[in-house]
Amino acid sequence: MNRQARAIRDLERRIHDAEMDLFAAVGADVEESFLELAQTGLRVRVLAHGRGPAVVLLHGASESAAIWVPLFPELRQFRLLAVDLPGHGLSDPTAFRRGQVRKHARRLIDDILDALGLDEAAVVGHSLGGMFALWHAAAGSARISALVAIGEPAVALPGVRVRMPLSLLTVRGLGVAVLRSPSPHRVYRRLLAQGFGSADVAAAPDPLIEALRLSARRPANARTVASLMHAIDRFRRARPESVLTSAELAAITTPTTFILGSDDPYLSVEDARPSIDQIQGATLYAVPGGHSPWLADARHAAELIAAHSGLQGRAMPAAPR
Repeated sequence: MNRQARAIRDLERRIHDAEMDLFAAVGADVEESFLELAQTGLRVRVLAHGRGPAVVLLHGASESAAIWVPLFPELRQFRLLAVDLPGHGLSDPTAFRRGQVRKHARRLIDDILDALGLDEAAVVGHSLGGMFALWHAAAGSARISALVAIGEPAVALPGVRVRMPLSLLTVRGLGVAVLRSPSPHRVYRRLLAQGFGSADVAAAPDPLIEALRLSARRPANARTVASLMHAIDRFRRARPESVLTSAELAAITTPTTFILGSDDPYLSVEDARPSIDQIQGATLYAVPGGHSPWLADARHAAELIAAHSGLQGRAMPAAPR
C-alpha cells in the first residue's frame, strides 16, 4: 500500500470513528451496508436505523448520510435508509457534467430504489437531495410515493442565490482546493454556519461536524462535489437548466411537503411560496432554523416528516400558509 492509499484509509477510519461517536451521542443503533447500483455502476453506502415502513433519506451537497443521524431516534417507527450520495461520505465518486445532472439524478434514484428492493418509497431530501427528488417527480415518475423537502431544495426553485462558501465551489480548480483544505474543527464549524445558519450548526453535535469535515476532505469526494457545483451553478446563481419551470412544477403529482427554515440563507419562505403554490396540493411549513432546521429542533421536524410521509393513517396537521 502506497503513501496516498494509506492516507485515504486513515481518513476513512477517522470518518468511521467520528460517526461512531455521533451514534453514541444520540443513542442510535445504526447499521452500515453498501449497495451495488446496476445502472450507474456505482457502490454507495447506506446508514439504516429503525423498524417499519421504508423512508429513503437523501442529503445535501458536501454532506453525508450522517447529517440525518440526529433525526434517527425521533423516527424509529420507520426503517430509515440514509444514502451517501456518489462522491459523498464513503460512496464511490463520480464526475458531474453540465446538462447531464438531471439525467444522472433520475437514474440514481431509480438505481437506489432498485438496489433496496423497493418499487416505491417515501423520500426525504435536504438541499441537493430535495432537488434530485423534485427533478425525479417532475419527470413523471411515480416511484417516490411521498416527498418531503426539508431546507431549500438547492437551486430547484426560482430565485435562489448561491452564497458563500458554496459559491467558491463553483469555480473550476478552486472548489477541490477549498474542500480539501485542512480547516480545523472550529474553523469548519464557522464555515458550515455560513451555509446552514448559525442556530442549526450551534445545535449540531461535535461528532457530526467532525464527520462532515473529514468526509469533505476525502480526495474523491472533493472532486465529485466540485464537479457537481460547477455543473449546476454559476458563481452567484443557478444555471438555468437546474431550475424547475412553472410547467414542471405544475406537472408534479407526487404528494409533496416543504419544511423550510425561517432563516434559510438561500431563499426566504416568502420568495419560495409562489413556486411551491404551483405544485398541486403541496404543503409548506415554515419552522425556526436555517437551511438544516432539524438540527435545531429534531423532534418538531420528525413530527412533520412522520405526518407527511404518506405511511401513517393519522390526520395531518394543518399547515400555516
